[in-house]
Amino acid sequence: MIKGLVIYDEVDVEKNKSYINWLIEDGIKYNLDLELILAKDINYRVLDSKFKFVINRSRDFRITYNLELVGLRVFNKFNFCRLGNDKLEAYNFMETLDIKYPKVYRSIEELNSNKKIIEKPKNGHGGIGVNILKGFKSLDFNKNVYQGFIGDYVGDIRFYIINNNIVNSVIRLPKEDETLSNFSRGGNVELYKYSYLQKEIIDKILSNIDIDFGGIDFLLLENGEILFNEFEDAVGSRMLSYLGVNNTMELFLEHIRKSVKGMK
Repeated sequence: MIKGLVIYDEVDVEKNKSYINWLIEDGIKYNLDLELILAKDINYRVLDSKFKFVINRSRDFRITYNLELVGLRVFNKFNFCRLGNDKLEAYNFMETLDIKYPKVYRSIEELNSNKKIIEKPKNGHGGIGVNILKGFKSLDFNKNVYQGFIGDYVGDIRFYIINNNIVNSVIRLPKEDETLSNFSRGGNVELYKYSYLQKEIIDKILSNIDIDFGGIDFLLLENGEILFNEFEDAVGSRMLSYLGVNNTMELFLEHIRKSVKGMK
């Protein structure tokens, strides 16, 4: 058995208990002996002698950085973990690829009183902390990202990526009279058949970054155009399971097995 570690932040363990158990139990089928540890309990000095790899689900890219420093293979790697947990860095990355994303306001001087904007935590996920603002008196550009409101928004497309390949895609549609489409907040979800042109955009991203298991989210507009929204580092599979797609864990564990099989 190949020993590996699964890292979670303490506040996330209880709500992800079934997923953690699923990961650990199914890992045995792939010769992977997985052990759960809380982010706060990591001792970097002993990890490299006990474990061959780590699945970091804590969303803390500093942990991934330190794990890679001691020579451990981490799923996901540092660069994607960082982009998945800092939206501004992700937008800067899209800028280098010439991929469109919603207008981002980087200072109070760029705003004027007649704009409606979206406020998101830089490291947020699951729609937590997302607000629509009409007043701009208490903006915090160090903690949050501020985007222009999109009136012709249809829904969010999530592309599920394993081993740098699209394995599935879903579209999340907001409830009537709602703006946010997050599944955890009551949005509707359907399997999505992406176009060749949309796949070209995803392939362009994947040729410039490695994703072991993650999500790439785009906003779909009424004219069919898509705008990059965010990366999801510690992506889950609740939406896929809800839609009857249950092979994501198998694909991820098989990718891990093949990646670490020949490691010394």
